[in-house]
Amino acid sequence: MVRGAARKKDLFWPVVLLAFAVVAGVACAGLTLVSEFDRAAARREQSVVANGIRGRMNEVAHLTDLEVVWDDAVRHLDNRFDADWARDNIGTFLWQNSRFEDSFILAADDHPIFAAYRGHAADAGLYTLFADGAPSLVAAVRREEARRGAAAARPRLGELVTDPNTASALAAVKGAIFILSATAVESDFGKAVLRGRRAPVVVTAMPLDRRFIEGFAQRFLLDDVHLHTGSQAARQGMGYVDFHNDRGQYVATLTWAPQTPGRTLLRRMGVPALCVLMGLSACIVWLYARARQAARELVASEARATHLAYHDGLTGLPNRALFQDRLGHALKQLPRTGGALAVYCLDLDRFKAINDTHGHHVGDELIQKAGRIMASLCRAQDTVARLSGDEFAIIMSPATAAAAVNLAARLTEALRAPIALQVGSVFIGCSVGVTIVSDAGLGAADVLRQADLALYCSKEAARGQFCFFQPEMDVAVQMRRALEADLRAALAEGTLWMAYQPQVNNRTGLTGVEALMRWRHPGRGDISPAVFVPVAEECGLIVELGMYALRRAFEDSRRWKSLRIAVNISAKQLRMKNFVSQVMGLVSEMGVDPRRFELEITEGILLGDDPDTHAMLCALREHGFELAFDDFGTGYSSLSYLRRYPINRVKIDQSFTANLGVSDDAEAFIVAIVRLARALGLSVIAEGVETVAQQQRLMAAGCTDMQGYLFSRPVPAAEIDRLWAEPRRTILAA
Repeated sequence: MVRGAARKKDLFWPVVLLAFAVVAGVACAGLTLVSEFDRAAARREQSVVANGIRGRMNEVAHLTDLEVVWDDAVRHLDNRFDADWARDNIGTFLWQNSRFEDSFILAADDHPIFAAYRGHAADAGLYTLFADGAPSLVAAVRREEARRGAAAARPRLGELVTDPNTASALAAVKGAIFILSATAVESDFGKAVLRGRRAPVVVTAMPLDRRFIEGFAQRFLLDDVHLHTGSQAARQGMGYVDFHNDRGQYVATLTWAPQTPGRTLLRRMGVPALCVLMGLSACIVWLYARARQAARELVASEARATHLAYHDGLTGLPNRALFQDRLGHALKQLPRTGGALAVYCLDLDRFKAINDTHGHHVGDELIQKAGRIMASLCRAQDTVARLSGDEFAIIMSPATAAAAVNLAARLTEALRAPIALQVGSVFIGCSVGVTIVSDAGLGAADVLRQADLALYCSKEAARGQFCFFQPEMDVAVQMRRALEADLRAALAEGTLWMAYQPQVNNRTGLTGVEALMRWRHPGRGDISPAVFVPVAEECGLIVELGMYALRRAFEDSRRWKSLRIAVNISAKQLRMKNFVSQVMGLVSEMGVDPRRFELEITEGILLGDDPDTHAMLCALREHGFELAFDDFGTGYSSLSYLRRYPINRVKIDQSFTANLGVSDDAEAFIVAIVRLARALGLSVIAEGVETVAQQQRLMAAGCTDMQGYLFSRPVPAAEIDRLWAEPRRTILAA
């Protein structure tokens, strides 16, 4: 027995040494793989970033094309130099739209004749600051200009320039790094011709400032990005790319925190290595390890349960319960600290549109990214919470008015920038409501309500802004609630009435009317639809209001045989599953002909190309209703909707009509709409016609159907009776 025990003891150390050797071998192999993977990832990132910088420089160089490769640019910068035009279209436009801090115009002899700094005209001597880098770019443009020869200087009429003569490079100017670009002035459609073989050259300078670097980092998903000038010492332990000017001279280094896939692999290899080690361990430790593991899992399970009870499962941020608990605690501390705290309510502005368009998985990713952005802008002692959906809240404690304003501004600015998602970059923005509290007597619910009221006012004023709570906001809410109650009563009592604005044809006179809801409040007088329609949408009355309008329009239509009546339809009505059956029930009840009615819809109803909406519109067409596309031309995808949906007529938005005679683009756009509609077999009507000049321009564009104050304001049905009874039934103005 002693010898057996001795043999077992003799075997113990060899086994231990073998286990150690195996573990050491696995560790060495793992560390080698970790290092190699990390080095390969660093090389790949370096290549991607270097290519990204070159691509970004090329993008920046072409940001000036619209203003420089332009017939007007040839006329105002070469044929004759117009300093005011240069200031507005080169200096101011390039600063406001593309953030070119400096811009210069060089004459054919390459001497500066115009300079602008941040959108304002400056002394042409400012060009000397960029003399180290700009001349070589201008020389490159001149070489390309000489290569292209006279054909480029005198393009054929109507031939669009597709390859602008441009060059770009990096340059260091007074300790800052700029992307310099030089672009030759050219005609875009050949309607203007250069005076000589050498064109003026526009030179621009965009700084690689914090905004540029942050945008680049978000685009390429880089962390801890910094730009170092004059030193390469910052490379240690960081991913980096050295920047050189067009002569190969070092100007700066871009560094970032590199990805470490090798370390991730090491973490995954840790479990098998631990299993090998445990397999070689003594059997007497097994029960201890099991007991300890069970205890550890129990503690972890309790910790996870506690965490889930007080944190949002999607973002990991505190949830409403933890937020209210911390807010209550912070309010209790106010008497002791004698300070103040700030509470923020935030709402992502375009979240619903992105979520509906791209799906819930993209919406979840957007919520996570937005939560991380908010948390990164707050201090460690502040609380950032997700209350529900796309609603977030923040507690800043302690807080001052200046600090509260600063954080609100940084939040709106950060969320206004593009957010990179798997489907690409999206733009959302956020609205922020803030309340500053120094009164410990307020409860958490009251404080949160104040911040929510401020958020409501922020969204009402303009999305993407912040607003601080004021006591007057409570009064405004009470007035809105009173208006809601009065609107409910008006609908129940039938005191709302319909006005009708005539629609005329320049050849045949009165052809139809548009039904418009009106409300004369017994105490407040006439209330605009711009006031009570949003109230109806918010309080859920818009569907009832829409059916009320249809009923009144159907009823009044029986007074005017064969006159077409246009009625607006809201998005919420079309989302009703039984909307078509309700409308047809009303048609049967009132005994009207659907073919006499035109239902006006806006692009917002069609957003997302919902198949149910498409089917409902087709059903309405089959029952005889005509469909008109209201506010046509103001959306981003109106043309595609004309092909996919059963539209009969497009309605030119009044914003284009108002610009007739003011902007050439408006008249060109109207001509394009009329031609497109004719090609698709649709009719066109223009709204907002107020002057004879507008009427004549519309007629010249081929649009003969119109409505507006030039012909008549919206009037009661009795006035339409009079107009319809006239023999010629005409109210033409010219």
